[in-house]
Amino acid sequence: MARATMGQEPPPWLHTEGIGSAFVDTPRAALKSGAASRTGSSGEDQMTDAPQSPNRGTPREPPISPHLLTGGLISPPLWRWHITMLTSILHRVTGIVLYVGALIAAAWAVALAQGPERYAQFKGLLGSLPGKVVMFGLTLSLFYHLANGVRHLVWDTGHGLDVKSANASSVVVLAFAAAATLAVWGIAGMTGAL
Repeated sequence: MARATMGQEPPPWLHTEGIGSAFVDTPRAALKSGAASRTGSSGEDQMTDAPQSPNRGTPREPPISPHLLTGGLISPPLWRWHITMLTSILHRVTGIVLYVGALIAAAWAVALAQGPERYAQFKGLLGSLPGKVVMFGLTLSLFYHLANGVRHLVWDTGHGLDVKSANASSVVVLAFAAAATLAVWGIAGMTGAL
Protein backbone atom coordinates (compact mmCIF):
# COMPACT_ATOMS: atom_id res chain seq x y z
CA MET A 1 0.00 0.00 0.00
CA ALA A 2 1.25 3.46 -0.85
CA ARG A 3 2.47 5.64 2.00
CA ALA A 4 2.75 9.40 2.03
CA THR A 5 6.24 10.79 2.30
CA MET A 6 7.10 13.67 4.59
CA GLY A 7 5.66 16.98 3.31
CA GLN A 8 3.51 15.43 0.56
CA GLU A 9 -0.25 15.02 0.50
CA PRO A 10 -1.18 11.34 0.96
CA PRO A 11 -3.10 9.66 -1.87
CA PRO A 12 -6.88 10.19 -1.72
CA TRP A 13 -7.61 6.60 -0.68
CA LEU A 14 -5.63 7.08 2.54
CA HIS A 15 -7.75 9.99 3.80
CA THR A 16 -9.88 9.09 6.80
CA GLU A 17 -12.24 12.06 7.08
CA GLY A 18 -15.83 11.84 5.82
CA ILE A 19 -17.97 8.73 5.73
CA GLY A 20 -15.04 6.37 5.42
CA SER A 21 -11.67 6.23 3.79
CA ALA A 22 -13.00 4.14 0.91
CA PHE A 23 -15.51 6.84 -0.03
CA VAL A 24 -13.32 9.94 0.08
CA ASP A 25 -11.70 10.50 -3.29
CA THR A 26 -10.91 14.21 -2.98
CA PRO A 27 -7.98 15.55 -0.97
CA ARG A 28 -9.05 17.61 2.05
CA ALA A 29 -7.85 20.90 0.57
CA ALA A 30 -10.28 20.53 -2.36
CA LEU A 31 -13.22 20.12 0.02
CA LYS A 32 -12.99 23.72 1.23
CA SER A 33 -15.74 25.99 -0.01
CA GLY A 34 -16.47 29.64 -0.65
CA ALA A 35 -14.33 32.26 1.08
CA ALA A 36 -12.63 29.64 3.26
CA SER A 37 -10.84 28.18 0.24
CA ARG A 38 -9.60 31.63 -0.80
CA THR A 39 -8.52 32.90 2.61
CA GLY A 40 -6.68 29.79 3.73
CA SER A 41 -7.92 30.17 7.31
CA SER A 42 -8.25 27.14 9.51
CA GLY A 43 -10.80 25.53 11.80
CA GLU A 44 -14.47 26.19 11.32
CA ASP A 45 -13.91 28.50 8.34
CA GLN A 46 -12.68 25.55 6.26
CA MET A 47 -15.79 23.41 6.67
CA THR A 48 -17.86 22.56 3.63
CA ASP A 49 -21.31 23.97 3.00
CA ALA A 50 -22.97 20.77 4.28
CA PRO A 51 -25.05 21.30 7.41
CA GLN A 52 -23.32 20.17 10.57
CA SER A 53 -24.75 18.68 13.73
CA PRO A 54 -25.37 21.08 16.63
CA ASN A 55 -22.51 19.47 18.56
CA ARG A 56 -19.44 20.01 16.35
CA GLY A 57 -17.63 17.03 17.89
CA THR A 58 -20.14 14.43 16.67
CA PRO A 59 -20.93 13.53 13.08
CA ARG A 60 -24.43 14.32 11.89
CA GLU A 61 -26.97 11.57 11.41
CA PRO A 62 -27.19 10.09 7.90
CA PRO A 63 -30.42 10.71 5.98
CA ILE A 64 -33.12 8.08 6.28
CA SER A 65 -34.71 6.55 3.20
CA PRO A 66 -38.46 7.15 2.88
CA HIS A 67 -39.23 3.47 2.33
CA LEU A 68 -37.94 2.41 5.75
CA LEU A 69 -40.41 1.47 8.44
CA THR A 70 -40.49 2.95 11.94
CA GLY A 71 -40.15 -0.48 13.47
CA GLY A 72 -41.20 -3.99 12.55
CA LEU A 73 -42.84 -5.28 9.41
CA ILE A 74 -46.34 -3.92 10.05
CA SER A 75 -45.31 -0.48 11.28
CA PRO A 76 -46.03 2.68 9.28
CA PRO A 77 -43.35 4.19 7.02
CA LEU A 78 -41.14 6.98 8.32
CA TRP A 79 -42.33 9.48 5.74
CA ARG A 80 -45.89 10.61 5.04
CA TRP A 81 -46.99 9.83 1.49
CA HIS A 82 -47.65 12.86 -0.68
CA ILE A 83 -48.49 13.39 -4.33
CA THR A 84 -45.00 14.37 -5.46
CA MET A 85 -43.62 11.17 -3.92
CA LEU A 86 -46.26 9.21 -5.83
CA THR A 87 -45.43 10.94 -9.12
CA SER A 88 -41.73 10.31 -8.63
CA ILE A 89 -42.32 6.60 -8.09
CA LEU A 90 -44.75 6.43 -11.01
CA HIS A 91 -42.16 8.08 -13.27
CA ARG A 92 -39.73 5.26 -12.55
CA VAL A 93 -42.41 2.58 -12.94
CA THR A 94 -43.64 3.99 -16.26
CA GLY A 95 -40.06 4.15 -17.50
CA ILE A 96 -39.74 0.41 -16.87
CA VAL A 97 -43.11 -0.22 -18.54
CA LEU A 98 -41.92 1.69 -21.60
CA TYR A 99 -38.89 -0.61 -21.82
CA VAL A 100 -41.34 -3.52 -21.98
CA GLY A 101 -43.22 -1.58 -24.66
CA ALA A 102 -40.01 -1.32 -26.66
CA LEU A 103 -39.67 -5.11 -26.50
CA ILE A 104 -43.26 -5.46 -27.74
CA ALA A 105 -42.48 -3.08 -30.61
CA ALA A 106 -39.42 -5.18 -31.46
CA ALA A 107 -41.56 -8.33 -31.40
CA TRP A 108 -44.02 -6.57 -33.74
CA ALA A 109 -41.19 -5.84 -36.19
CA VAL A 110 -39.95 -9.43 -36.02
CA ALA A 111 -43.47 -10.78 -36.61
CA LEU A 112 -43.89 -8.42 -39.56
CA ALA A 113 -40.61 -9.63 -41.05
CA GLN A 114 -41.54 -13.30 -40.61
CA GLY A 115 -44.51 -13.13 -42.92
CA PRO A 116 -48.28 -12.73 -43.00
CA GLU A 117 -49.10 -15.81 -40.89
CA ARG A 118 -46.81 -14.83 -37.99
CA TYR A 119 -48.00 -11.22 -38.20
CA ALA A 120 -51.65 -12.35 -38.05
CA GLN A 121 -50.82 -14.37 -34.92
CA PHE A 122 -49.17 -11.32 -33.33
CA LYS A 123 -52.15 -9.10 -34.21
CA GLY A 124 -54.46 -11.72 -32.72
CA LEU A 125 -52.46 -11.70 -29.48
CA LEU A 126 -52.52 -7.90 -29.21
CA GLY A 127 -56.20 -7.84 -30.18
CA SER A 128 -57.16 -10.19 -27.33
CA LEU A 129 -58.41 -8.81 -24.02
CA PRO A 130 -55.05 -9.27 -22.23
CA GLY A 131 -53.28 -7.68 -25.21
CA LYS A 132 -55.61 -4.67 -25.11
CA VAL A 133 -55.05 -4.28 -21.36
CA VAL A 134 -51.29 -4.29 -21.93
CA MET A 135 -51.61 -1.77 -24.77
CA PHE A 136 -53.85 0.46 -22.63
CA GLY A 137 -51.22 0.35 -19.86
CA LEU A 138 -48.49 1.21 -22.37
CA THR A 139 -50.52 4.16 -23.66
CA LEU A 140 -51.12 5.44 -20.13
CA SER A 141 -47.43 4.98 -19.28
CA LEU A 142 -46.35 6.81 -22.43
CA PHE A 143 -48.51 9.87 -21.76
CA TYR A 144 -47.66 9.93 -18.05
CA HIS A 145 -43.92 9.64 -18.66
CA LEU A 146 -44.10 12.32 -21.36
CA ALA A 147 -46.00 14.80 -19.17
CA ASN A 148 -43.83 14.15 -16.12
CA GLY A 149 -40.70 14.48 -18.25
CA VAL A 150 -41.88 17.91 -19.42
CA ARG A 151 -42.50 18.83 -15.77
CA HIS A 152 -38.93 17.82 -14.93
CA LEU A 153 -37.64 19.97 -17.79
CA VAL A 154 -39.54 22.92 -16.32
CA TRP A 155 -38.04 22.13 -12.91
CA ASP A 156 -34.58 22.13 -14.50
CA THR A 157 -35.10 25.81 -15.30
CA GLY A 158 -35.70 26.49 -11.59
CA HIS A 159 -39.45 27.10 -11.90
CA GLY A 160 -42.26 25.28 -10.11
CA LEU A 161 -40.12 23.86 -7.31
CA ASP A 162 -42.11 25.25 -4.39
CA VAL A 163 -44.49 22.82 -2.65
CA LYS A 164 -47.71 24.38 -3.95
CA SER A 165 -46.52 24.43 -7.58
CA ALA A 166 -45.08 20.92 -7.37
CA ASN A 167 -48.33 19.54 -5.98
CA ALA A 168 -50.37 21.36 -8.62
CA SER A 169 -48.15 20.13 -11.45
CA SER A 170 -48.47 16.59 -10.09
CA VAL A 171 -52.24 16.80 -10.43
CA VAL A 172 -51.88 18.26 -13.94
CA VAL A 173 -49.56 15.42 -15.00
CA LEU A 174 -51.93 12.74 -13.68
CA ALA A 175 -54.95 14.41 -15.27
CA PHE A 176 -53.20 14.84 -18.63
CA ALA A 177 -52.11 11.20 -18.70
CA ALA A 178 -55.64 9.97 -17.96
CA ALA A 179 -57.33 12.38 -20.40
CA ALA A 180 -54.89 11.76 -23.27
CA THR A 181 -55.10 7.98 -22.83
CA LEU A 182 -58.90 8.01 -22.79
CA ALA A 183 -58.96 10.33 -25.82
CA VAL A 184 -56.67 8.07 -27.87
CA TRP A 185 -58.58 4.95 -26.94
CA GLY A 186 -61.91 6.69 -27.52
CA ILE A 187 -60.82 7.78 -31.01
CA ALA A 188 -59.54 4.26 -31.70
CA GLY A 189 -62.90 2.84 -30.63
CA MET A 190 -64.89 5.31 -32.76
CA THR A 191 -62.77 4.60 -35.86
CA GLY A 192 -63.01 0.82 -35.44
CA ALA A 193 -59.31 0.35 -34.68
CA LEU A 194 -60.09 -1.72 -31.59
